[in-house]
Amino acid sequence: MNKTRNFSEYYKNRFSSQEEKNKNLMWKVLCKFYLQKFVRNSDTVLDLGAGYCEFINNIECKKKIAVDINPDVKKYANKNVKIINKGVFDISKKMNNSVDVVFVSNFLEHLNTKDEVVDILNRVNKLLKSGGKIILLQPNIDLVKESYWDFIDHKVALNTKSIKEALEISNFKIVLFIKRFLPYTTKNRRIPMLIFLLKIYISLPSFLRLLAGQTFVVAVKK
Repeated sequence: MNKTRNFSEYYKNRFSSQEEKNKNLMWKVLCKFYLQKFVRNSDTVLDLGAGYCEFINNIECKKKIAVDINPDVKKYANKNVKIINKGVFDISKKMNNSVDVVFVSNFLEHLNTKDEVVDILNRVNKLLKSGGKIILLQPNIDLVKESYWDFIDHKVALNTKSIKEALEISNFKIVLFIKRFLPYTTKNRRIPMLIFLLKIYISLPSFLRLLAGQTFVVAVKK
């Protein structure tokens, strides 16, 4: 079975060209008006499981790295993004302690086991400089319930407690945890309106984010 090919086919089937445009616009707004405050202009930022590169293309920093096993990532990354077309465990150990921020969005649920989740987080910890941070955006099964399994490539279920525990045992200190942050998926007829209102949406108290299915976490390497 060609796992890399399957990933490519999943996403081509899952998102229409308009939905891809909606996603990119959402990330552009999200980076500018929220995520940028966690990233300095002098930082080296690594986007793990970069996919369509919506985050790494839109965030402002000194050095940008996109890591993804899917060869299609090269089609989406801007010219100023270094592409590592490998899995995280295949990244050279020479990169240990060289990254200021690792961004992980909608990635951990695709792993095979919870042991793999912890292994990945431990590897991320090694890549980070002392005091470096991981920014995690993760579907939360506490919020979306059985809809978590609507996508065929979702294998590992993570909720509030398991997300926190995985980070803590991987030598991270959680400094920000927002359980209800963003909608579960951009495959939603309300998304275009949400993009228009996104700045307002992310400023709302968590309990008012009625569509939220994604949890947002910032944690620092101990």
